[in-house]
Amino acid sequence: MKRTKYNYDKEADILYISFGESKQATYIELGDHLILRMEKGKTGKPPKAIGLTVLYPSYLQNAGHIPSIPMFRLSRLRPELRAQVIEVLLKPPLINLLDTQLTLASEKTVLTKLAVA
Repeated sequence: MKRTKYNYDKEADILYISFGESKQATYIELGDHLILRMEKGKTGKPPKAIGLTVLYPSYLQNAGHIPSIPMFRLSRLRPELRAQVIEVLLKPPLINLLDTQLTLASEKTVLTKLAVA
């Protein structure tokens, strides 16, 4: 596996994290500030992460915000692509870079309806 490379564009405030190269990369918007570059799995080959782009990392850090991957974003993908994205997220190099946790998102959960029922 190639070494992870980090390239920060200070003027644009964009962090590019590269895990390799591909001529056929697919771009997936994981969250408001995260874009996954991946190579889809081809016959006999699993999908693989090519890179991750973090938009406005210094602004987010100063604001105390950590970019996240909302599950509803993944649910909007075609089932085959969603499965490939999840596979890529759960194996190196991304599993080593991301903190994987599931949290209850209050704006998406209707707890009041549950309490009334």
